[in-house]
Amino acid sequence: MFGRRAADNIGGRPRVREYLSALMASFSSPYAPAKAELAADADLPERVFDVLTNREFCYLSKTRVAAYRGDILRLVANATTQGTPIDFYYDIGGGYHATLRPGVEDVSFTVGIAEIFMLRQIRRFANRIAAFYPAGVRFHLVIDNLCAHLINDIPVERTLSYCGALRELIRQTSMHEIVDLLVESEHTSVPDFERVRATLGADAAGIEVTLQQHRNVERFLGRLCGEEEALARCVRYREVTTASERLLEPFIRGVHMTQRATPGTLCFRPFPGGDSRIQSGEVGLRSASGPQLGPILLTSANVGEYMCYRDRPADVLPGVVPHVTYAVPL
Repeated sequence: MFGRRAADNIGGRPRVREYLSALMASFSSPYAPAKAELAADADLPERVFDVLTNREFCYLSKTRVAAYRGDILRLVANATTQGTPIDFYYDIGGGYHATLRPGVEDVSFTVGIAEIFMLRQIRRFANRIAAFYPAGVRFHLVIDNLCAHLINDIPVERTLSYCGALRELIRQTSMHEIVDLLVESEHTSVPDFERVRATLGADAAGIEVTLQQHRNVERFLGRLCGEEEALARCVRYREVTTASERLLEPFIRGVHMTQRATPGTLCFRPFPGGDSRIQSGEVGLRSASGPQLGPILLTSANVGEYMCYRDRPADVLPGVVPHVTYAVPL
């Protein structure tokens, strides 16, 4: 549930401002890899992989990351042997956030502290790599907004407005030198999808929609739906995402990562301690019983456990961020 005003219900404004100020201080100095001669170093790919799979950026165990090691080392070596920046392609959703209350609130197209946390994670990773590899890294944030349109009827113009706001946030945090967007609708089209989908022949066979999956469909639709529609959306999801992978493959020319690990993609935490997709809801600041604040992903599944307050501390956050949500356990 949401409170009607953002009072001192999470321990007082000063510590909130202090927390957010410290968060923004991560971007206070320009990204500047150490200037040094690039020397041939056969261990560079291993060192990059070790940073990438550190618990700060990856929630998988050392045993589980082993499956990704060979492909990532090869891709990293392609860059390090040429002395060029290492390219990472990071999936961050369809260009919007799922609703916290299907049928009550619409889905959201605003950027917030979720995106700030994500950029800080990238900045920290980039700094770690630049300390021993001066050519540094480049991150390409992959936004499959045509998937959002074809699966959940999300207007492309709305997801493009999100992309515009995210590009502005990247600029305002001085991350534009190492971060850009790969937006699906800017490189492919609906006819492209229909051409590929026609070759797939997907149907409902073998698909069973659990209650959890049904609720997930509703949060990304932004409204409630019946079992028949939920099944149809899940079938559509399967064939559209398969088509998207094929259409985007020529543009993925580096290490491909997702927020949640898949058989083919290593995970990269979007925020400290995170192991979920930020587009599944809204990242807020959680107030525990102690003095510490920390990020929490609020979704339709857990938002009822908190009293939430939306506010915007003045002169702390970039102008493109409209508010911050504070979550107090009930």
